[in-house]
Amino acid sequence: MTWAAAVLSVLALLPAFAEPLAIPVQVELVADQMAGGIHGWHSSRLLMYKGTLYASALLPGPPGTPPDKPFQNPTCFFQRRPEGTWVALGNPVPFNLYTILIGPDGRFWAVGNYGYADCTVYRSRAPLDPSTFEPLYTGTCAYLGASISPEGNFLIMHAESPDFTAFVPNAVIAAFYDHETNQWHTSRLVTPEGRYGYIGIVLKGRRALAVLNSALSDPKANPDPPHYSWRHVRIAACDDLTRGDWRNTAWLMPEYGDTWLNDMILGPDGQVYLSYSYREGATLEESRAKPMEHCIARLHPGATAEIFKTGLTQLASTRIFVSSRGRWFLLARSRGEPVLRLWELEPPPTLKPMREYTLPGTEVLQGYVIHTLRPERFGGQADGDTVHLYSASFHPRENDPAAQEHRFWHVYFRLPRR
Repeated sequence: MTWAAAVLSVLALLPAFAEPLAIPVQVELVADQMAGGIHGWHSSRLLMYKGTLYASALLPGPPGTPPDKPFQNPTCFFQRRPEGTWVALGNPVPFNLYTILIGPDGRFWAVGNYGYADCTVYRSRAPLDPSTFEPLYTGTCAYLGASISPEGNFLIMHAESPDFTAFVPNAVIAAFYDHETNQWHTSRLVTPEGRYGYIGIVLKGRRALAVLNSALSDPKANPDPPHYSWRHVRIAACDDLTRGDWRNTAWLMPEYGDTWLNDMILGPDGQVYLSYSYREGATLEESRAKPMEHCIARLHPGATAEIFKTGLTQLASTRIFVSSRGRWFLLARSRGEPVLRLWELEPPPTLKPMREYTLPGTEVLQGYVIHTLRPERFGGQADGDTVHLYSASFHPRENDPAAQEHRFWHVYFRLPRR
């Protein structure tokens, strides 16, 4: 090797040892004195429609709520003004909404629930007016997922029974609204392992590709009460939701382990990509001794998957972004650090990290779910190479230190162009 070549080889290694570059981040307070609204990787609380951002959060519920209907929180909608301030969009909606979506005509859709054994689909009669919500469909369980297509079709998938005992056979009910005919169609997917409910969906026309995460109580897999175990994942695909013939594949089925689903996108190649962390072992002790490995899976219409391991571990709240130039990025909270990080990844099929950046100011996003724009799942539009993030920070209430006040924040930045 020549001297010049040796110098170049050393220089090529320098970025791996250099401090990550900081990306400028803008931070905006959306609302304070809220009661919640950060739960579930598969939910949506941030939308963009015709260049304007909309968000939702929950107010405290009335005292003395009945035990069978514990979720009585009114839902506030917020709209971002061009100067960067956020204002309430009308009066609070008088029911608890878990996820919000928007159709191509500007009408809001939402799914809410009063307890664990119900869910209701709402749609606003008027565009951008949540005060005109009316119910369209009622289901049997709050463990669910929902998506809307560019044509205005809508799909909700929810557990048939709220019974979450491991290996008590259950099912997922798929209720599909066909905009063209103004009709609903239902179908059923058997889930022998028990209840599933953290469901991510990409809906295109009458076709759907879904990822189903189990929501079980299993003392063998998790001896810590209440014994929740999120480890099993199924992939389901349907070519015509008016007929309801599903391919339903058991994908990740460890006897012991954990699966943390985080994000689901439609890539520039038209394929669906899933970001998640995973570990498994032959025993409970072996699985818990392992780190959570971050993976990205490319999902296929045949309800199969290719798995790419990024080599990163112990990540939370991962989000995938692809720039207008086709460059891939992964955003995450790393090893419990308060400030989020961004990695540029090699393009598929390797998806290995190449560069790392920090995002100062993002420490306000403390919720384990960080919402972003996902128009391929929840409607509306993206914002080019500008990334928008939305989550909460948590603070003791002045008059009740044992209770928490949620402050909701919007932060945004541009993907690096290099």
